[in-house]
Amino acid sequence: MQVSSISLDCVIFGLQRFGGISNYWARLVEHISRSPAIASTLVLPKRITFSEFDERWTARMPTLREALDPRISRYLRTPVVSTPDVFHTSYYRVPGRRVGKYVVSAYDFTYERYRSGLARWVHSTQKTRSLERADVVLCISEATRRDIAEFCPRVDSGKLHVVHLGVDRDMFFRDKTADSLAGDGTVLFVGQRRGYKRFDLAVAAVRQSPRLSLGIVGPPLEDDEREALCCALGERWQHYGSVTSSRLRQLYCSAFAFIFPSDYEGFGLPVLEAMACGCPVVAANKASLPEVGGPAAFYAATQSGEAYAAALQALESAEARTRAIGEGLARADLFSWSQTMRDTFAIYRL
Repeated sequence: MQVSSISLDCVIFGLQRFGGISNYWARLVEHISRSPAIASTLVLPKRITFSEFDERWTARMPTLREALDPRISRYLRTPVVSTPDVFHTSYYRVPGRRVGKYVVSAYDFTYERYRSGLARWVHSTQKTRSLERADVVLCISEATRRDIAEFCPRVDSGKLHVVHLGVDRDMFFRDKTADSLAGDGTVLFVGQRRGYKRFDLAVAAVRQSPRLSLGIVGPPLEDDEREALCCALGERWQHYGSVTSSRLRQLYCSAFAFIFPSDYEGFGLPVLEAMACGCPVVAANKASLPEVGGPAAFYAATQSGEAYAAALQALESAEARTRAIGEGLARADLFSWSQTMRDTFAIYRL
């Protein structure tokens, strides 16, 4: 199929300030905005919250601005100009008119696994409707493809295609001036801390590793979290808050290890970001994480503080750290945004 026109539903830019989905979508918009042979249109939310939105995109492509707040429009049909060859939605919306090919990106099934009540019903109903109607579904991992088979069994498996995410090697790279082989004794935790992210396991692992301390990147700490950290670790912890990508790279480069004990991830991009910076990774052996980390990561045998402490202890060996750093750098090289875009356009043309 020849693709000469694309309509991109960018509602995610009104729903996330930052995050894996909006980051991926920004890469896609940037790539398409630089493709002069393709007539592209951006459908933008009334209110944009994405922190890295680039106004230059709107200078390169025609835009259609929605009239309603994205908290409402996210559940409605997407307005579409003309009849594009491809309509690609960032978050499970159906087009408001006929299109050539309806493409949906599927990320994860956290709502289906961890939410209940009306919130889950609304989200799952919209997602299922979108996946069933789509001509093509781009899954960010094999784990997500398996989730669709589990939670949306009526979706035709033949239209599911795995397109992995990538890591920005211009942003995340090893600082060769840092003493990466020794690390500064910090075990770095990045992201949200509640529920299935299992921050409790990171705390428990460091508590059992007296030489190490815990570095925390993410939202502000609640009072109960500070109290629990002081009780478990004394002064062996530090909260960095929400940091820039440049600062995050510095933290990865200087850390003893990155810990990612999440019970569930649709992809797990921080694993690759850490590896690209020469930071050894200790992760859960669950969902998509073994698919992303491959043999380069150290996996906890069980979801317990003892298992993560044992994995961290294994990295005390200089030989093990050297191997983990080298294999991690090689693993990160396998995932690039340019490859993600090539795979996406190949599927557009099917």
